[in-house]
Amino acid sequence: MPRLVVRQWHIWRGPRAAIGTLRRPQRSVRPAIAATLRSYAQQSTPSSKPFPTLRPLDSVIIIPGTVKDVQPDGLINYINPVPPEKVTKDTFCVVLVTPSFAPWILNDEFFLAKAIRRAYSKAFTGAAEGLTIQALAAVVDKLPAGRAISSGDTMDSVVSSRSLEPPVGDTGYEGIAFVTLPATASIQTTSPKSPDKGAIDFVLSGERAGQSTSHNTWRLPLANTVFQTGTPTTMHLSKWSLSRAARSLELEEKTYISHHGVDITAADKTAGQPISALSIPLLPLTLPRQVEGCMGNIIRSVLNQNEESVTASSELETVVPQFFKSRGEPPQPTTAWALVLPRSLRVKIVTETMKLLTKRIGRKEKGLDLSDELWERLWRSDPTAWNKLVSNALGEGARLHRVLSGGGGWGKKAGLLSLDPVPVSEEVPIRMEDATSGFDGPGDFSTALTPVVQDGDAIQFFVSPTPIKTADIPEHDELEKLKSTPKGNTWGWELGTIPSSVDSIPGDSWQHVSSASKYAAVFRHSFGALTEGGMTLTRRLSVAPGEPLSTLATTTIDVPYSRVWTAKVLSKQGAAEDVVNQDLAVQVPKHCYETIVIERSGY
Repeated sequence: MPRLVVRQWHIWRGPRAAIGTLRRPQRSVRPAIAATLRSYAQQSTPSSKPFPTLRPLDSVIIIPGTVKDVQPDGLINYINPVPPEKVTKDTFCVVLVTPSFAPWILNDEFFLAKAIRRAYSKAFTGAAEGLTIQALAAVVDKLPAGRAISSGDTMDSVVSSRSLEPPVGDTGYEGIAFVTLPATASIQTTSPKSPDKGAIDFVLSGERAGQSTSHNTWRLPLANTVFQTGTPTTMHLSKWSLSRAARSLELEEKTYISHHGVDITAADKTAGQPISALSIPLLPLTLPRQVEGCMGNIIRSVLNQNEESVTASSELETVVPQFFKSRGEPPQPTTAWALVLPRSLRVKIVTETMKLLTKRIGRKEKGLDLSDELWERLWRSDPTAWNKLVSNALGEGARLHRVLSGGGGWGKKAGLLSLDPVPVSEEVPIRMEDATSGFDGPGDFSTALTPVVQDGDAIQFFVSPTPIKTADIPEHDELEKLKSTPKGNTWGWELGTIPSSVDSIPGDSWQHVSSASKYAAVFRHSFGALTEGGMTLTRRLSVAPGEPLSTLATTTIDVPYSRVWTAKVLSKQGAAEDVVNQDLAVQVPKHCYETIVIERSGY
């Protein structure tokens, strides 16, 4: 078997080398594209110009120390009223609650009416004739704690840290989240195929010099509320009108829905470009391999390092046991993910993967045989020291798929890999049974499966060695951890994934333990939700003003502890008019001002 001898980082040979000898390309291998490509963390030279500021989101996340005997009034008081100058503009509010509070949004007068009336209490002191408020209320799995931005941080450091350091082990909290937005933030979107799988679409849009508009939609599944409300999911849209006679907002209509959209970047006078960070905690198991035979979501063969055709599952079956052995762990069922790469990305991702490996070469190790050792060093590395390999690849057209099954079987079905073409809502471990036992050959696949791999694509395998949070952590320690979390200067939207709790005992978390304490952690200017299912990212682009949006790619992100964070930069006018408390304004370097999430065409 050929071995790896490291002499220079750009020369690589060995059992996991993708294409024999890899040299730094003299010219870019990526084709020209119509739109500008921007990654989540844009790198450029800092500017000496005055820094703009982040827009303070009119929102709050409230996490009570216990969900036992909590009354609505005790939490509603933490909702700040909308300022009088915004009452007639920010007329859309979103209320997210976790399953323990699901019954609260069924009885309007018990909770929702009180929350809305407090939020818009300033409407009764001004000229707000004909005021109508639209409210979206939904039940999600968990809420994130707001993550603070220190006064000395730059936006470069914030984006970098949130891209590389996901909150591993943070499975979220029970609580309530409330936000007020412009009326244009409420958008109708297409319903999921199954009405039992309700979801909220969070839309992040941006413009590039008036030439193109990108819309990136993060679909976040709702919580299963069968045991709380009697329905698979719970979400409703209601309309409230101002009654001056009663000096109150009264319910006009209410509709239970399975799906709705929220435009995070709804246009207003303070709108600036969004700044975002995406973290996906995955470690590579292999280098990219060119796919040779595939049909639907089934991959039959790939080309190995010697450009020889091998069964698709052969390398994965070898490296998974090696992964556990390198970490001193016994072999166990696990979950793997496949990153499907367009032809134009293959060399770049090989290079980026090589950089991850060669960072672990000591000064005195050049010339040594390190074919397996570098991979083992990477796998043994601190699990919180993640990388941006997957998130950057997604920004350039790659797609992420969970591996459903692989290996096993014989004859035509030997060594096949099955990839998940749609979002999944639970952990699906790799098993060596052949999931394609119902098919006799590729001819059957084409009529039953959605294509996920195109000719010329490459595939790279990843694993998430994230530690799963256990239930043996004392409740006192968890509460103290929450209390010590910084509450000031928390900013922006945060969406993410957490491990499934389908096998957990309901009400077994520390928040369900009775406590005499009335403590509640309050994170202002933050809003978001966490899901036990996978988020679906759909990227659309309009290359010219007025032209319709075209879908570029859709991918599933169901890796536990993945997070996407975004905040909006204030325009100069907005900074002067909208930020009253300047000590709350987070300073943003000028070179981050135009960062846009994933904008690309041509693949």
